[in-house]
Amino acid sequence: MPLNKFLKIADRIAKEDKALFDALIEFEKTKKMKTKERMNFTIDKVTAEKFKRFCREHGYNMSAKVEQVISRIIKQNN
Repeated sequence: MPLNKFLKIADRIAKEDKALFDALIEFEKTKKMKTKERMNFTIDKVTAEKFKRFCREHGYNMSAKVEQVISRIIKQNN
């Protein structure tokens, strides 16, 4: 494939799905695929403490529980 055609295709992909393109570039650099993204939320202190205690008592991973709830909300609204 000619370089010019390749660059046009790469440019189109980069514009259509920037997150995917960035992930491919990161993989090329590190040879590791990043599948998680760190996010920061601000929530009520009392709710945060109750959630921490609940997860600790039941052996749950807090991030996994938050991800499950977010996924459920997305599925309900699609």
